[in-house]
Amino acid sequence: MTRLRPTLVRLAAALLAAAGLAAIAHAADAPRGADGLLAVPPLARVTDYAGVLSPQQKQALEDKLAAFEMAHGAQVAVLIVPSTKPEPIEDFAHRVGEAWKIGRAGIGDGVLVIVAKDDRRLRIDVARSLEGALPDVTARRIGREIMGPYFQRGDYAGGLSAGLDAIFQRIESEGLPAPSVQSADADADRLALLMPFVIGGFVIGVILRRIFGIPGSLLAAGGSGLLAAKVLASGLLGALAGLAVFVLTVGGGSHAARVLGGRRGGVFIPGGWGGWSGGGGGGGWTSGGGGDFSGGGATSDW
Repeated sequence: MTRLRPTLVRLAAALLAAAGLAAIAHAADAPRGADGLLAVPPLARVTDYAGVLSPQQKQALEDKLAAFEMAHGAQVAVLIVPSTKPEPIEDFAHRVGEAWKIGRAGIGDGVLVIVAKDDRRLRIDVARSLEGALPDVTARRIGREIMGPYFQRGDYAGGLSAGLDAIFQRIESEGLPAPSVQSADADADRLALLMPFVIGGFVIGVILRRIFGIPGSLLAAGGSGLLAAKVLASGLLGALAGLAVFVLTVGGGSHAARVLGGRRGGVFIPGGWGGWSGGGGGGGWTSGGGGDFSGGGATSDW
């Protein structure tokens, strides 16, 4: 344990420094055009220009949305801005929906959730094919009765998560076509979701292996696999994450320990966390190209 303590100190310092940099970059100004209206931001599952989500909360929501899309095919996106004024939130939502076109081509199963923090307004915009599953009255109830109370307490992550659960439940009841065979881009996106679990498990696994040997690697692999399976709602992805952690920690041997600090130098986490950004979107997500946002949905206040 005495030899391990400097490594743990370096690891903690590196993580704190990364968290500090993320916090500084977290809030970004929402871009506006020459007419003073908000510009349509780049497509992303979660975009936070109001700085109300921590990087961890943002990633958790992105993982939740990605797992639902992989399981059911429908695409849902969250966009948070300080204010849409002078433009009504309904008009802004329509512009974003028409530009992003989320939802599968030929099906159009997309939902856009827009939060205007300073306006205290929330819009759930629904693509045409989902207006039966999410009629205006249901979208308004989700916004007002489920998400609104969380927002009143300043818990935006909790409100969004609860609201998404309600939206998911309605979409699942619609009996939409199952997702088709995934493209190469979708497969790459799916594998990218594993990176936080693999890297985190690798870091912990190297430490545990130095203490307990091979059983430590097994413990880290099992924990990473179970966590990935739970968050991503996929036993296969969980198994892949666990296997990757075990191979990295066992196969890397002493080299892995040196990567995490060894006796000299600082801590280096290979590859970074990838795909995380502060105030803006996560990037790397492609639209299905089928969304037709023609006015369905509802606006709520809190």
